[in-house]
Amino acid sequence: VAWNQAQIVDGSHLLVFAAWDNYTEERITTAFDLVNTERGFKNEGWEAYRQQLLKTYVPRSAEVNYAHAARQAYIGLGTALIAAAEEQVDATPMEGFTPANVDEILNLKARGLRSVLLLPLGYRQADGDWLVNLKKVRRPTEQFVSTI
Repeated sequence: VAWNQAQIVDGSHLLVFAAWDNYTEERITTAFDLVNTERGFKNEGWEAYRQQLLKTYVPRSAEVNYAHAARQAYIGLGTALIAAAEEQVDATPMEGFTPANVDEILNLKARGLRSVLLLPLGYRQADGDWLVNLKKVRRPTEQFVSTI
């Protein structure tokens, strides 16, 4: 389902980042209740935020909510990439896969989730990596950053 890409086939670990297929009143309420339980108190501002999310997200379409949730998965990806780098583990974020097939393999739909991206982890085999000695090519900073 990921076209036999070497990073996935040969990597030692594969993280699948998934997102809710929709924001529902139950999901939002459960998330807020967990925070209240763990903190041992309710906060007026936090409760107002809960009501704002319920008012804003629940009425929207499932696809709009999923698109938002999917973008949130990239926050977790950033943390995972930093952690992998700290441990000197190679990591390659990938969207090159068929999400519906991954969802089926992992039974994500039954859990109200959809796969967003993959993160193969492992140690590079320099002797088999034809890219290892090639220069990294990146656009110059001034071509993608605007300083105001």
